[in-house]
Amino acid sequence: MVSNNHDLRLVAPFSPTIIKATMPPGVVERLNARIDEIVGRKDEVAARDWSAHLAGAVSTEIRFTDVIRETAELTDFLFDVARTYTYRCENALMHFSDYERTEELEAKKLRIEIKEGWINDMVAGDYNPAHFHQGCLYSSVGFLRVPPGYEAEFAADKARQNTAGCLQFIDSRSAVGAKNLFTVKPVVGDFYLWPSWMLHCVYPFRSPGVRRSMAINLALA
Repeated sequence: MVSNNHDLRLVAPFSPTIIKATMPPGVVERLNARIDEIVGRKDEVAARDWSAHLAGAVSTEIRFTDVIRETAELTDFLFDVARTYTYRCENALMHFSDYERTEELEAKKLRIEIKEGWINDMVAGDYNPAHFHQGCLYSSVGFLRVPPGYEAEFAADKARQNTAGCLQFIDSRSAVGAKNLFTVKPVVGDFYLWPSWMLHCVYPFRSPGVRRSMAINLALA
């Protein structure tokens, strides 16, 4: 008989960590409505054009920082995710022998600063090459819209690993216990936050329509 009393614990102090959350549906709906208003006006799109600051070959990249900061339910969500990520990472590394502490958010006074935020409206053929974000501590993305035919395209992808329209995180190591690629399929409402130094890219897709995401850079204030 195999004994289960081994007190097995996985300790990964050198692994970059990503946190996943779900955005409130009402926030997603209101953001899309506001973005649709903006992209429907050529003058506002031109005024908010953020493409010169970004790495991607993306049809529409508009600065959205002001709207993000003014949307209380969204900023509350961002603060919750970033604070949780900060404390759980710290506790998991410093107190790995006491796993219950990873659930604690002791220092409620920790402040999160929204540095910049922008919208990526991608259409067929658009892509984002491998890059990282500067001038911040955390990077994040929330998926707001996918093309109507995207699910069928993703399911039909013949590659060993489906990547159409996907976000992919890249690490330099490839060995036992270390995964060097982590691929994320865009799902409306899904939100990811990670260390800003982590390389990532977005693959192109073929489906008609818009793949919409909101990128936000954050720092500790």
